[in-house]
Amino acid sequence: MKKLSILIAEDQSLTRMDLKEMLETAGHFVCADTNNGQKAVELARQLNPDLALVDIKMPGMDGLEVAQAMHSLNIPVIILTAYSQQNFINRAEKVHVFNYLVKPVSERDLLPAVQITYSRWKEMQSIKEKLQDARNSLELQKVIAHARTWLAKEKSISEYEAHNCLIKTAMDRRITVAQLAYQIVNKTKRHPN
Repeated sequence: MKKLSILIAEDQSLTRMDLKEMLETAGHFVCADTNNGQKAVELARQLNPDLALVDIKMPGMDGLEVAQAMHSLNIPVIILTAYSQQNFINRAEKVHVFNYLVKPVSERDLLPAVQITYSRWKEMQSIKEKLQDARNSLELQKVIAHARTWLAKEKSISEYEAHNCLIKTAMDRRITVAQLAYQIVNKTKRHPN
């Protein structure tokens, strides 16, 4: 597994030191540690860690508020807590927590949680990228279809002929069909007639 840069936000200094030792012994880098939720968010903005371990009860901001802020920064969070009640778990689900460890946290529990959390986060990033690529492709197809329809109507030709005309014109101008389609669509917006 990749060695990760990890931020620790835990209000108990002894627990913070134990977590840091476990993580560094496993080869990870603890880029920062704090006992304050607000400071954790500030540090995350500055340092952009691969992952954050966040206690649920802290001064400044509670851990679930921190997790929500980390989500907006695209940083996966593992919540550390002495509370295993269902209402805490339900709240954790709603703020995009990737894992939930009940204290005291052992190395046996922590290291697999870190590995699985990071792996699931990477998987989600890949899915988001594929989804964005699909959206971009769909948008491009819509623009090309719009340009083809406009060209067919403008020249009184079939859609097939309009498509071939788009391809030939793009080749002649040494631009992509997409670039030509955007030019046509922009022109039709400026001059709707």
